[in-house]
Amino acid sequence: MLYIFEMANNHQGSVPHAKRIIEEFATVAKETGVNAAIKLQFRQLDTFIHDDFKDSDLKFVKRFRSTRLTKEEFREILDHIRSHGLTTIATPFDNESLPWLEDLDVAVIKVASCSIDDWPLLNAICKINKKIIISTGGASIGTLRKVYELFKHNQRDFAFMHCVGEYPTPVEASNLNRIRLMKEEFPDIEIGFSTHESPNERSLAPEAVAMGCTILEKHVGVPTEEISLNAYSNTPAQMKEAIQSVQRTVAALYGTSETEVASLGALKRGVYLKETVLPGHSFTADDFYYAMPCQEAQFNVSSIPELLEMVATTSITAGRPLLCASARTQQDESIIQRVVAETLEALRTARIPLSGKEPVEISAHYGLESFSKVGALIIDKVNREYCKKLIVVLPGQTHPVHHHIKKEEAFELLHGDCVLTLNGKAVRMKKGDPILINRGVKHGFASDSGCVIEEISTTHIPGDSVYEDVRINTLPLTERKVKITLQEEN
Repeated sequence: MLYIFEMANNHQGSVPHAKRIIEEFATVAKETGVNAAIKLQFRQLDTFIHDDFKDSDLKFVKRFRSTRLTKEEFREILDHIRSHGLTTIATPFDNESLPWLEDLDVAVIKVASCSIDDWPLLNAICKINKKIIISTGGASIGTLRKVYELFKHNQRDFAFMHCVGEYPTPVEASNLNRIRLMKEEFPDIEIGFSTHESPNERSLAPEAVAMGCTILEKHVGVPTEEISLNAYSNTPAQMKEAIQSVQRTVAALYGTSETEVASLGALKRGVYLKETVLPGHSFTADDFYYAMPCQEAQFNVSSIPELLEMVATTSITAGRPLLCASARTQQDESIIQRVVAETLEALRTARIPLSGKEPVEISAHYGLESFSKVGALIIDKVNREYCKKLIVVLPGQTHPVHHHIKKEEAFELLHGDCVLTLNGKAVRMKKGDPILINRGVKHGFASDSGCVIEEISTTHIPGDSVYEDVRINTLPLTERKVKITLQEEN
């Protein structure tokens, strides 16, 4: 979510007052934890206003003249915005202002509603490779389609913002349904909301966010004894309240209970064994009876359809609870048996003996079904202040790029071939030549024909690996971390 604080002319043509606005709204952004930007307006008044009207009493001409700033004054303001961790945005109202966007290093371009069909301006803006946000007040869907095609054709990163060009906007004129129409018509771009309701009215931003808006714009200012705000600009306190109302709506829309599953699970009957079963036993409904309590890590009655497709992985005595670690699907068991066989063969070829007592883990980053392509098998030998592991990579496997927060490690190739990637650089490992991997260094590895790597490190800490692909962390540990034993059959 991006919040745009539109400073417009509320800086009153004063650099010190503009800086005060930036500082106070930077505090609002920090206190609410939002991603925010300050927006300015660019006009080259010498050419923007016709010569015959430069000294007129027209309202907008007088306002533009009285709030005029030089390029260097704008530079000072923009530097102040960046120094407070906010994004810079500017609305150019004429083609002559466009060079300022590059000269002043403005991050985002905003197109005003009055410029939505200013084709000379749009034809120039669509050539600029920056994020572009376009207000749509007063435009027909036909016009929006033309604008959409123009910016799509030029492969620009752009968004539309619903806007009503009435200042302030009465609630009954807000036409929020247009947000829905734009999302349906233009589903592949962001839709935002530039809101102009009076700050004395309840903010409509929560409703806009509930309808899918991801950008919110509001005129802002800081009143003083000499400066009063217009009827549609928010003070810092009003903006903070509006943001908090949006955050409450977002929490209600997407927040989930952390205790619901556990609370309901405590009321379910657990699955218990009628008779003793041995490893490899295929479960049937006749194997179970159900009773409270359902103990920690125990299957409950909700799991029966899945259990009927599972096999026992250990011996389970009659009357004992059926624990989640004691059963796997037949498909997963088949995969695991194949992995065990291939791993034992690799270790035999590499002449690396095992006691059969080592903790062994299949690390399947995208699930067991994808293990033949992505993953590794980890054998723990020692884990104290120092740690020793064996990493077995099967033919054609890769291990995803990650880094460690606390652990420092060294890899040495014992058998096979391995390409280690360090901070994006590929290094082909050589036997007898250990490679140090400092904490924080991004690394991954892959093997064509399979390999065995010895890892020596500081203490292994669960959860210390941070993966570049954030999807990996969304998969439950039970699906990507499988504990097994490696032992030769007699």
